[in-house]
Amino acid sequence: MKNFSQRVPTFLRDREGGITGGGLIFVIVFLMVGGLAVDVSNAITQRTHLQLTADATAHSALYVRNLELGATEDDAKTAAVALAKENMPESLYGNVLDADDIEFGVWDAATRTFSPDPDSRTAARAVARRSGGGGNEVATYLLKFAGFTSWDVSADSVFETYEPPCLREGFVAENMVDIQSNNSYFKGFCLHSNDVVSLNSNNFFESGTVVSMPDLSSLELPQSGYDTNEGLAEALRYGAMQIRLINALSEVSTVWSSGKDDMWEFIQLAARNGQLDDITKAKRTLNIVNGKPSNSTASSDTVEATKDLLDRNGNSGLRQNAVNYVYCSSSSTQVSIKTVLTNVVIITNCQIQFGSGGAIEDGIIATLHTSLSSIGGSADARIGRNDDCAVGGGAQLVSLGGMNFASGVSIQGGQLIALKEIAFAANGDGLKGTSIISGDTVSGTSNMEMGLCGTGMEDNLTLPYFRLVQ
Repeated sequence: MKNFSQRVPTFLRDREGGITGGGLIFVIVFLMVGGLAVDVSNAITQRTHLQLTADATAHSALYVRNLELGATEDDAKTAAVALAKENMPESLYGNVLDADDIEFGVWDAATRTFSPDPDSRTAARAVARRSGGGGNEVATYLLKFAGFTSWDVSADSVFETYEPPCLREGFVAENMVDIQSNNSYFKGFCLHSNDVVSLNSNNFFESGTVVSMPDLSSLELPQSGYDTNEGLAEALRYGAMQIRLINALSEVSTVWSSGKDDMWEFIQLAARNGQLDDITKAKRTLNIVNGKPSNSTASSDTVEATKDLLDRNGNSGLRQNAVNYVYCSSSSTQVSIKTVLTNVVIITNCQIQFGSGGAIEDGIIATLHTSLSSIGGSADARIGRNDDCAVGGGAQLVSLGGMNFASGVSIQGGQLIALKEIAFAANGDGLKGTSIISGDTVSGTSNMEMGLCGTGMEDNLTLPYFRLVQ
């Protein structure tokens, strides 16, 4: 008994093995901290996956809505949901989003807010989530031992459409933009090449103009070029651009039987902002003949016409407010425009020549002809209405070949798009509201003034670009 009573105080004073209890506490704390790190890291990884899926979904919905002709809101949502399920299969992640999680609307950059609007094609929002309510929450690994079994994780994304400013008013080329001397470029005007810009001397660049290319060292200038081109140094910018209009136009067939439909589809895709609202009448086909055209009536959907686009009675063979398919049996046939054409769409395989007095307003001419001079004109040719940048009156020329207006041209709210070189001359203030886009070269001469309209370019053919905004 004595021995026991003596040992109790000794035992109480003994500190050997005391670390065991503390060690247990440290192990528990370590597991809790480690579990938090592991499970938080996993939650962040899963959210990143959801974010990528939401980004792809919003982009896909907006892309399909804009670039698939006739695609409805439901069509775009269906395609986007299918893509989301490829990115995050239901068998592994559950249902992360459905059609109700995709909205079309309008993005306000100033307030950074998205306003739903099912009729809008300018922005789309998608929300992807894993939650307990959906039965696909993100389970924890170690925190479950502390009673925390899962995370609810979500991610949202907003994409919007936009148009690079250079495409609205300016000269844009896949290869070279080649401009001579004594030209003036005013605020807002843009020269862009995906290769090289070449300038001569005595050009003036007002503050606010842009001259851009991927590599500024490729800029071609004469000796002392910066000294003789006022404002050029301040206008230079680095930049490259995917020219969607050229990419889409290159898919159009040159064969008449299929190409005419390809071109009409291209025009419809690029004119989805009301440009074709006045095209309400039935299509008409004009077969160009060398002799006297056969008889026809105003209701005839297929007629014969001369190279001046006149019927047997000397009246215009074109149908206003309609698509006119103008067919030439020979690639050497040249159709002449000698009057002012208004409210027409012409799709042709002929060469087009604007004669004296020839002009087009509120209309589109598109040719499958592939020569370097598939569209050209005399010194007083006019593309667009001379209305000092008023709304409306614009015109568009489109070619699978090139354009040559070497004698001069007046472009007033006009747009020229060609796969090959566009060469032109203009004197004085003959260019007001001008968009020239080439898959090859834009070549301009001297003594031109390029001012920015801002308005009057509403009828431009455009294909949307997409960017992530939230």
